[in-house]
Amino acid sequence: MKRPFAVIGLTVFLTIAFLFDKETGVTAAVLAVFAVALVIALFTKGLRKEKILPLFALSGAAACIFLLAVNTFYYLPLASYDGSVHRLKARITDEAVIEYGNFYYDAQTVSVDGENMRFNIRLVFSEVPDVTPYDVIEGDFAFYRPGASDSEYLKANLASGLVIGAYPVSDNCAVTHIPEAEKPLGMKTINLRNAIKRAVYRAFPDENGALAVAMLLGDKSGIPDSLYNDLRMAGIVHLICVSGFHLSLFALFVIGILRKLRLREKLISVIASLAVIGFMLLAGLTYSVQRAGVMMLVYLLANFFSRRSDSLNSLGISLLVISVIYPYAMASVSLQLSALSTLGILLCNEYVLPEIRNKCGMKTRRGRFAVSAAEWILPTFAAMLPIQPLMLRISGGFNFTTIISNLIITPFAGGAVVMSVLATLLSFAVPLQFNVFYYPAKLLLRYIIGMSEFMAEADSLRFGVGENYSHILIGIILLYFAVVVLLSTRLRSSAVAAFLTACMLFFSGVFVSSFMQRSVTEIRVFDSGNGTAVLLSCSGENLLVGCGGTSFSGETEIVSELERSGRFDALILPDSSENSSSYAVGIFKEIRPTELFCDDMPENLHLLSGGCEISPVSGTCETENFTVSFSKVNGISIVLIENENISSLICPHPIDGLNLLPEKFRNAELIITRSDYPADIAEYQADFTVICAENQRGLIIQNELHSKGIPCAATGGCGDLLITAENGVVSVCRE
Repeated sequence: MKRPFAVIGLTVFLTIAFLFDKETGVTAAVLAVFAVALVIALFTKGLRKEKILPLFALSGAAACIFLLAVNTFYYLPLASYDGSVHRLKARITDEAVIEYGNFYYDAQTVSVDGENMRFNIRLVFSEVPDVTPYDVIEGDFAFYRPGASDSEYLKANLASGLVIGAYPVSDNCAVTHIPEAEKPLGMKTINLRNAIKRAVYRAFPDENGALAVAMLLGDKSGIPDSLYNDLRMAGIVHLICVSGFHLSLFALFVIGILRKLRLREKLISVIASLAVIGFMLLAGLTYSVQRAGVMMLVYLLANFFSRRSDSLNSLGISLLVISVIYPYAMASVSLQLSALSTLGILLCNEYVLPEIRNKCGMKTRRGRFAVSAAEWILPTFAAMLPIQPLMLRISGGFNFTTIISNLIITPFAGGAVVMSVLATLLSFAVPLQFNVFYYPAKLLLRYIIGMSEFMAEADSLRFGVGENYSHILIGIILLYFAVVVLLSTRLRSSAVAAFLTACMLFFSGVFVSSFMQRSVTEIRVFDSGNGTAVLLSCSGENLLVGCGGTSFSGETEIVSELERSGRFDALILPDSSENSSSYAVGIFKEIRPTELFCDDMPENLHLLSGGCEISPVSGTCETENFTVSFSKVNGISIVLIENENISSLICPHPIDGLNLLPEKFRNAELIITRSDYPADIAEYQADFTVICAENQRGLIIQNELHSKGIPCAATGGCGDLLITAENGVVSVCRE
């Protein structure tokens, strides 16, 4: 068999990714299916001779065993600590991450209740403790499962290796400061990373430096929120997430220098391997870095033994290595995107581009131009096509700006990184005005920033795809590829036709499904605790009314849904109280709306609102798909949002009665109110009422309204409510 490791690695990867969030019984059933398939393949001569089916079945069975083992012996024992208090002794392993006003530290336990135990944990402090990396902290901590109230957040944490977290229950934590000389290699890595950051910022003391640091080390802490949002909307945020692009660039740079020194190839391979390992440590050993690093090390190892490496086998080996170390990693979205896009590029290079070179030829100018254009454009499509089913699930749509951005911006990223490194090194020897690398580096960095901002504004190139349509679209793509594999006896000769047809099917499906859902209005009422947060979506336009609440994961959930929506048109804040705007600053840090409606801006929000149009909460305004009207009752701002499908009345605070409102407000088909309901609600017969209240209170009010014969539901800690309206038909479901 030509590529056994490709079969093994990809089978393990896809099997675990599919079964990750399934019940243990489902995993056991799939294991039994693989076992039966393995027995059949081994006892059937033709199948045994082909080898691929036995290897596939064996790999799938191994993946199921990996998953069952990590669930039984790792996840369940750690999850059992949830909700309990223990005496914890742990070693801090990285610098603090500041989020939601708290300080988060990655750590490794030394002991729990005096018993030696080793597992990774995240420690949360409301005030910064007197610790540095690799110091030891000891005290009484309450354990919790990060994201336990939000299934998507929980899955993301498990995939990243975070099963359990803890926070101190008293102020008597003891810190043992470890002398700098006694700290392990990891501290040297942190110090080197910080030294590199300082050196880059010394040469580029602005957002150019922040972008250069992010592209070089994957450290996004200095990236301005507006720039990160532009990169994300333009579809090139991968430029600041270290992966194969960065590692390949670094390795080729090192190899090029070593070859200039006329060293022997075997010595070059050894030195380059050490450099790659060092770069992986500097970049933080994320899954995408591990995947790219293992592939590069396999290439260098083959070069050391004067053998030719196979890229698809290398990809399989990297996925297999990661899955053996931590099977849950296969569910990491970053790893899935990295692996699938890499697979698409490798298949394009293996099957599509060689056929184009053979057919076009390189002897004529026209042929060379056609080959060059194909080598520039097709890898971008090849990288994007395999990840689209995943992107449809994550973001609920497709961003065509990604294609253009990757064609006109990404090719300049390599030059920007190299020039930034050279400019930084030269800055120690010569003044800035004589630094010959500074100006080209700055020009390239400014180009990336400017073009990202320009492409982020291209709203017309972003399309939403309804959930039902996305499932149909994914099914068509998978069925198409299955037919190609089954019916094509000469894959190489049909590669170009297969690839181009797949692209056409997908892009046509995006346009059709986007057009078919244009008349649908979706209203998501977030289960954010004691507060109001409502997202209204229609034809790709998204309005968020309020972003208040007390739920720990509320902000993360709102930001995640906005990112899925792909476009954030307006944030409407009826007031600046906690119940209406507790997550406003956090949301602005992640994703910025085009317009902000508010009278009294929440504290610190003015520092982040640059570039956002600000309007008062008064009168009536028209948006692309909605009519937004404001009214006040006893100083309380009420919002009415109407379109052709539904009219929604949103009360961020309880009001005494609907009769106090203007007539069109009283006739709303949907009423969303916080904490309580108007006394005269039964008189106005809205189609449905939603109560935003936490836990027991929400359920009590829901039962009261049911007893009055009023169709209703409360968030009440039971999950988000999704209201869908289309052509006069309204449906409600809980998510």
